[in-house]
Amino acid sequence: MQKLIVGNLKMNMENVSQRDSYCKDFLEEFRDIKTNNHVAVCPPIVYLEYFYKTLHKTGVSIGAQDCFWELYGSYTGNTSPKTIKSIGAEFVILGHSERRTYNHETNEDVARKVLMALRIDLMPIVCVGFVSSGNEMDSIKEQVEIITKNFSEKEIENIIFAYEPMSAIGSGKTPSTDEIHTMIMYIRSIISATHGKECAESIGILYGGSVVAENVTALCTKAYADGVLVGGASLSPRKFAQIVRMLN
Repeated sequence: MQKLIVGNLKMNMENVSQRDSYCKDFLEEFRDIKTNNHVAVCPPIVYLEYFYKTLHKTGVSIGAQDCFWELYGSYTGNTSPKTIKSIGAEFVILGHSERRTYNHETNEDVARKVLMALRIDLMPIVCVGFVSSGNEMDSIKEQVEIITKNFSEKEIENIIFAYEPMSAIGSGKTPSTDEIHTMIMYIRSIISATHGKECAESIGILYGGSVVAENVTALCTKAYADGVLVGGASLSPRKFAQIVRMLN
């Protein structure tokens, strides 16, 4: 089964020199990679168009790290999903724990963004695993249910979920493959409760949090993730390419 490998570059690359250097190294590292998997990179929004023009001929897809829940209007500082789509992006990351933490995004905010992304054929990667209070399983249930209960089966099939335990983000530590697999199956069970087992099994569920070349094979073969959302390691084209190679 084809895996999805997504690099989330976050708020890095302080200037165009760093941007150009990254893309140059990326092209060099990926020049000889042959993969049946789907690879995507999500740069800072100001570099989205440059990344698309520079990298899309390699077969790598481009995504955004967020979007707004309206297509246009007086929303200073926000970015329309329609604008993101027009540049060439295929994906948009929504509900990342860092946005839930620093921008105080709610489950309702995320659902509104998912709706607008789907409307213009951007594929949302919905992050779950943020815990503000209570326990992880209750939080994940709320984050998944607001999607499953507000979107049809046809819409759900165009959404990807990414399980990102807060303890793993940027820590260098990942849960055991059994623990990750348990959470992936738990997410599928929530989807199944609303849309049935067949739909639940067709949905892509990624794992994110301290993904590196050394653990990515186990994450996808033992934890049964349908791919990975890569943070820190994606900041190095060499390390990101190693992750892609490991899943070939």
